[in-house]
Amino acid sequence: LQRHKLFGLTLNAQRLHEIRSGRRQGSHYASMQQCRFELQEVEKLYRREAIPFINSTHFSVEEIAAKILAKTNLQRRRY
Repeated sequence: LQRHKLFGLTLNAQRLHEIRSGRRQGSHYASMQQCRFELQEVEKLYRREAIPFINSTHFSVEEIAAKILAKTNLQRRRY
């Protein structure tokens, strides 16, 4: 495992609930309780394993990429 390549993403429980409800409305999978539980568990995992992560709820793909580069001190390659 190349741990230096790991980076986690999370999102707001409400947003995850909205996304999942669009897929499977009324299911346990889409319930707010399940969304909160899964997000809490993944954040615990990230912290326990020292995996850096950010909440991506309100950011574009480009903003997420910039934040990851900044947090990991990586340089953007230009081709």
